[in-house]
Amino acid sequence: MNITLRQLRAFCDVAQTGSFTLAARRMHLTQSAVSMLVRQLETEFGLALFDRVKRQVHLTETGRQLLPIAQRILGDLREVVDGAADLRALKRGTLRLALPQMLACSWLPPVLARYRGLYPRVAVTVTDTTADRVVGTVRDGEAEIGIGPERPAPEGVMAELLWQERMQCVVPDAHPLAARSRIDWADVADADWILYSDTFSGHIERTVWAGMSVQLPRTTQVRYLPTALALVGQGMGVTAAPGYAEPFGRLFGARFIEIANPVMLRSFQLYTKKSYELSPAAAVFRDLARQVSGQTG
Repeated sequence: MNITLRQLRAFCDVAQTGSFTLAARRMHLTQSAVSMLVRQLETEFGLALFDRVKRQVHLTETGRQLLPIAQRILGDLREVVDGAADLRALKRGTLRLALPQMLACSWLPPVLARYRGLYPRVAVTVTDTTADRVVGTVRDGEAEIGIGPERPAPEGVMAELLWQERMQCVVPDAHPLAARSRIDWADVADADWILYSDTFSGHIERTVWAGMSVQLPRTTQVRYLPTALALVGQGMGVTAAPGYAEPFGRLFGARFIEIANPVMLRSFQLYTKKSYELSPAAAVFRDLARQVSGQTG
């Protein structure tokens, strides 16, 4: 069966106006064209939809029973068309993001507030997770956009550099180094470390400790950076963290100190699925994230 929407519309318009002529005006077609569309639909159904008596048109009993169904189909189509228009205009839609927990409560809020100010009807879902899980969340389709520190991108995921952040050493307020404005990695070579990311701790080992012939002691391992900062504040060790987390460190009694020799920069990336078209809501947020990260460096 090959039924077209134009045939259904012709059927509904003739039924509503009681006239092929008036239906043709509605559809901006000739009367013969509308008549042909109705005839085609009757042929597909194998049923007569109208009684044509002395230039008058009346629904058959079958036509009366099928009319509400046809009207519902056309109504659903109008909803689809209107919904697509709303999605394009960002009058509706859902933005699904994945970020590390600390980034989600430091970098994200002002960006998201700006976004919601422009598009208040777009619903937002934020998966605040660990830095190591951001890429997987995008790969598995749980989020359209992921933003987080650089991680190996699996097949099917694209990574775009947004900005670079200088890593800092975090020590307790009472630590002997807390009064200094800058330290070297050698100054904390024998410290107990609190680790919150296997990927990042491995990066430190390869790029810093290996060059110093020092083995990083894995005294405490946690999942989230806020937990690591809280433990630092309790004097259980030190850690390294990006500068954007400093306000939270102060809440826990932890001090951020510039660390050099070597300076360590962490790249923060925007992750999306390769070959997948972003929704309008996600595409606009991506552009805003690019703009904001370009401003903040």
